[in-house]
Parts: sequence; C-alpha cells; structure tokens
Amino acid sequence: MQIFKALCCSLGLILFIAPNIYATTDLDTAENNSIIKEDVASAQIMLELCPAIIGQNATFDQKMKSLISEYLRDYSDSSMTLDKLQSDAEYKTLIQEARSTAKETSQAENKLACEEALNIEL
Repeated sequence: MQIFKALCCSLGLILFIAPNIYATTDLDTAENNSIIKEDVASAQIMLELCPAIIGQNATFDQKMKSLISEYLRDYSDSSMTLDKLQSDAEYKTLIQEARSTAKETSQAENKLACEEALNIEL
C-alpha cells in the first residue's frame, strides 16, 4: 500500500476533501474505520518523519495532532484515541506499511510533504 506516497502527492487534497467524503458516501462502518486508520497512520508517520527533515516545530506538531483528532472524531467508537489505535492489528499493519513506504520515498518528496503539512490550514 502506498499510503505515505499518496499523502506526499496529494496532502492538500486529502486534508480538504476527506471530511466531505466521509459525510457524503455510504461506506459501511468497517470501511469508514479503515480509511480513518489509514489517514491517522499517514499523519503519525509525518509526526515521526518530519522533525528530522524540517526540524522540531511546535506548530507542525500541533497541526498533525489536531488532524489526527479530527480524523478520529469520525471513527465509529467515539472514545477511540491514537493510543488505543496502537494496539489495533489493522492499524499496526498500516503503520508498518506507511513507515516502509516513507523509507522508500525520496528525501525531496518527503521534504515537500512535510512542508505542505506545515502550511495546511485546519
């Protein structure tokens, strides 16, 4: 799965359209939760990867944490948190795939994704 590459290529599109997709499609609960897990995994990878690329940045950290919170608001279990997701088998697979893809992505693409994430408006 190319989660991180997709994020690198279309971060802005994902950030602004994704909430509308959740609101207007007839996804079943499991499908919706899976999409949310993918989105959260991508944001978590950004939190792990970007400080080494763009330096420590409190604004960036806050934006990614806010984005994760926004994604989790649409999860079927309203008490779901990033900490709880860490023990979810599907999420563990998604985060491993995202980390692997991030390692395979060029430094320039990773830097661009980090810069775009830093400049998003939430």
